Amino acid sequence: MTRKEILYILTIDPKWSILRHLVLQMLILLITSVVFLDRANNTFCFDQNFIKGWTCYFLSINFAIYTNIYILTPKYMMTGRLSRHISITFVISTILALIINGSHFYFCPPQGLSKGAMVAFFIMLMLSSYIIYAMMVTCTSSFLLLQVWIRNKKRQEELEINTLNAKLKILRNQINPHFLFNTINNANMMLKKDQNSASFILDKLRDLLGYQLSNATKNLVLLNDEIKLLDDYLHLEKIRRDNFSYEINTEGNTGNVLLPPLLFIIFVENAVKYNPNDGSKIIVSFKRDEEGLLFLCQNTKSEHYEKSDVGGIGIANVKKRLELLFPTSHSLEVEDGESMFTVKLSIKV
Repeated sequence: MTRKEILYILTIDPKWSILRHLVLQMLILLITSVVFLDRANNTFCFDQNFIKGWTCYFLSINFAIYTNIYILTPKYMMTGRLSRHISITFVISTILALIINGSHFYFCPPQGLSKGAMVAFFIMLMLSSYIIYAMMVTCTSSFLLLQVWIRNKKRQEELEINTLNAKLKILRNQINPHFLFNTINNANMMLKKDQNSASFILDKLRDLLGYQLSNATKNLVLLNDEIKLLDDYLHLEKIRRDNFSYEINTEGNTGNVLLPPLLFIIFVENAVKYNPNDGSKIIVSFKRDEEGLLFLCQNTKSEHYEKSDVGGIGIANVKKRLELLFPTSHSLEVEDGESMFTVKLSIKV
């Protein structure tokens, strides 16, 4: 087992969450056990009053730590509002310190001290409480930030591996041999009838293949270039088939949108694949607004269409890729209607 795997198990793995909480409780128990110290005799005392004082101390530390873990750090520190986090933590620590030190004076009042010494002792207890609360909150916040860093690092590594595999698959399989064969065959037949049309087909095919070869290894491409890729692909399909139609619609400012390459071609290929008969139609739409980017791919159903897990491996791969690229900022919906099949993808960009 590597160090990286050990670090993941100790910090992130859900199977070990109970152990992590037990270790935290042992640490809190160790810190709060100082309450049982009888400073006058330099021994530990476990009478009823000391136990009551320790209970208040133990619960207050737990309250401060778990409030920080589940509320303050996620809501304020991880959203960039550090000053708000510090101020709220200070207020909570002050209230808890007053409660715990007040209970300490109530259950275990110091003996033989003057009034001035009592005030100084109380101030010392308050300061020590602040230090302990600050240490525990800082440690737990740091641990939470470490968890976030490890999760992001793991997601980035998965994304790099997935992207590399996707690029290799795209270069090998993006244009299936059947489509390529039919397109070249159509161009060959056109050479005898209309050389200009044959030249147009070959130019489109060259652009299609060239785009995929040159952009499959890039991290980001312009959305308009992706739209042109879809248009070239569907245009060739229209030439190849006698009664096939398509539309590509755009709304809003799509000119400056940058996205990972070849996100949409799988959905369009899937629409073509399941519409082999004449009379089929595909409608592709892109809408850019303040919410982000909305992509729609709609296709009429083949007469012999059978409901199944749409897209197979290709769709599964693009779903995984979307989860890695936009883990919390995308949604993918598939609607199998009576006459139309619709894929709806929204991305916050």
